[in-house]
Amino acid sequence: MSAEFRRATSGGPRRRRPIWVPILAVLAGIAVLFAVGFGLSRVLNSSSTPEADSMASASAAPLPCETVLVTPAEVLPRSSKVRVNVWNATERVGLASDVAKVLSARSFTIRKVDNDPQGKVLEGVGQIRYGVNGRANAELLAFYFPGAILVQDNRPKKVVDIALGNSFTEMSGEAQIAAAMASPSPSLSGPGCSSQPAVASPSATSSLPAPVPSLSPSSATP
Repeated sequence: MSAEFRRATSGGPRRRRPIWVPILAVLAGIAVLFAVGFGLSRVLNSSSTPEADSMASASAAPLPCETVLVTPAEVLPRSSKVRVNVWNATERVGLASDVAKVLSARSFTIRKVDNDPQGKVLEGVGQIRYGVNGRANAELLAFYFPGAILVQDNRPKKVVDIALGNSFTEMSGEAQIAAAMASPSPSLSGPGCSSQPAVASPSATSSLPAPVPSLSPSSATP
């Protein structure tokens, strides 16, 4: 009887595995892969913190540069701080000496007075010669000699030269210089400016009204 029972049991139909089991396994694998990829992305992006992003943005942002109004009197030196050589580049006797006296009366420090060491005869108002460190001094002097040409050379010091030419007749008056020095002009300001342009000064073609009476040549030389 036990043999019949075993035959009946072993000969019965087998139970099939439900179809949802492999589907569930596939979905679980996808979920695991997604979780791994998400974790890796968080690890790789962990170095990009909000603080680092803000610092990077700040460093990438352009530095400010704006246009402001400034007056020459605000940025140029006082005449008492400027040393000047006065050269006579004409055949007019005593011209450099007379100009040096007026400059000295206006608080400039006169260093040398002589004929132009370059041996030139200038036909224009004159030349204001300066080195890289004397640009501001030259710009100040240009207000006293409108029409003079600014010429940069390789001198290392701040001392400037005024070489007087044949077209020079008179220096500008103090009232006119004060008005020009108080006149504002646009200038670039800020760390983002590629260059800081010099303050506007009288150019070779500019002039100031009502200058002082002409300097009369004396018998002294140069």
